[in-house]
Amino acid sequence: MKINARKHLARQVRSLRTNRGWSQEVLAELSGLNRSYIGAVERAEHNIGLDNIERISSALETSLPALLNDNTCSLHELPSRTSASPVPGNQPVIIHRKIFLELLNQCAQSHRELVLVYLERCGVTVRD
Repeated sequence: MKINARKHLARQVRSLRTNRGWSQEVLAELSGLNRSYIGAVERAEHNIGLDNIERISSALETSLPALLNDNTCSLHELPSRTSASPVPGNQPVIIHRKIFLELLNQCAQSHRELVLVYLERCGVTVRD
């Protein structure tokens, strides 16, 4: 029996999110969507628009075809960190290390999972 596209997408999103150890809140924050919306998508309750599929795909660091493919997405499909090109016209923001660490500490107090995702994307391994 073939499942419909909405249920397939729901399974793919949940699978990729849980494989990374992320909560729905982390995926919501990274995609710019509401946590309850992510939950509804994962339960196949919403007929999600293409723009939101693209936002979730980007947050999960996977391609749209991989997210929509019948084969289960896996971590080996992630793009390499070096393949990302900077956005044209964007200048790097330079702040003092002490200020950066203080901001990171403040964020970690209320959004620990997001800080861990950020550090992971920077190539930092955190041990508890």
